[in-house]
Amino acid sequence: MLKAYAALQARINSLRTEEEGATATEYALVLGLVAIALVIAAVALTPILNSYVSQIGSWMNSQGVG
Repeated sequence: MLKAYAALQARINSLRTEEEGATATEYALVLGLVAIALVIAAVALTPILNSYVSQIGSWMNSQGVG
């Protein structure tokens, strides 16, 4: 029983010192945060862009371009 505990403790300690998995996890977290920021920006900018495009369309119709 003591050997199993010692082996488990050694494995846990080796996982703490390995950093390869942590970097992938960090990249995934950053990617998730960037995706959330892009969605928030798109939602926030939609009314502004719709208004801008509508103004351009109205101007083009008044000029006889459309």
